[in-house]
Amino acid sequence: MTAVRRWLPALSASLLVALAGCGASITGEPVPAVGFRDDSASIAAVPTPRAVTGVDPCTLLTPADLDQAGGTTGGPYPGNPTPRTCTYALGGAQPGNTAAVGFNDEFETAKAKQPRGVDVDVEGHSAWLYCDVIDGFQTCTATAAINAEHTLVTMLSLRGATAADTTDVLQDLTTAALRNLPTG
Repeated sequence: MTAVRRWLPALSASLLVALAGCGASITGEPVPAVGFRDDSASIAAVPTPRAVTGVDPCTLLTPADLDQAGGTTGGPYPGNPTPRTCTYALGGAQPGNTAAVGFNDEFETAKAKQPRGVDVDVEGHSAWLYCDVIDGFQTCTATAAINAEHTLVTMLSLRGATAADTTDVLQDLTTAALRNLPTG
């Protein structure tokens, strides 16, 4: 019993300090423990870095890749709508459907340009998916991290389609384009 009486004041004081700490404000930023990832500092996953130097974006999608989107009726159109992209006019029941592929800025910069997008994964690579209806076309873009400085961007615009239908086809186009990029 004597041992319990000696520990009781120390235990009470420790408990009081611990409880008082719960209501106190602590300044600074928490630091994650070893082995835990800090989700506030987003690092794009790039399991297989890809090269972009000397790669023609018009070689990243084949006619077979584009068949599921309606096949091509024209193109490829290099440098359209931006210098490092390639656009294809698609066939199918709806005129004006298009697909595009190309390169853009590093991942975090690309994400910031489309704040309403969502994080997705394409073959282990971090990707950012954004969809919007523009003039009756469901237009979705996928921006996949391919190295520290660049992203692979694919776009699919389909008249009268749902976001779910568009993203299903876009996932396949993005995967095909990613696989056609050289490693490096």
